[in-house]
Amino acid sequence: MKKLRGQGIVGLLVGGMIALILLTAVVMPVVRDVVSDQAYTGTTKTITDLFPLLLAVVGLMVIVGLIQMRG
Repeated sequence: MKKLRGQGIVGLLVGGMIALILLTAVVMPVVRDVVSDQAYTGTTKTITDLFPLLLAVVGLMVIVGLIQMRG
């Protein structure tokens, strides 16, 4: 059987969209809520304030890595 060329990229895009939705709709609000409820100061507060940004960067890197693996 011949494998369809567009099938892999469509699956990748659908998987990437699902991962992006989960990251933005579930993980980010939970992390923000947990971080904002704590009374951190100084360096600890700076690092915990960067968690949502780091999650976004890691999510983007995972999606780009998956696209490069397929290509």
